[in-house]
Amino acid sequence: MPLLDPARATRELTAAERKQRAFEATRELGIEYTAQVQQAGRDARAKIRARQGGTAA
Repeated sequence: MPLLDPARATRELTAAERKQRAFEATRELGIEYTAQVQQAGRDARAKIRARQGGTAA
């Protein structure tokens, strides 16, 4: 799959897609994908959405 797929850029990722991408990113960084890491990601997305006025991040 191309990194910048135009079809995917126009919609928000599904929960499964977000989880897969997060897992891949943590693996590349050498970080274990734990519940704590998952929560940090959810918290970060919530902050981004809040700053954008509630729109999808």
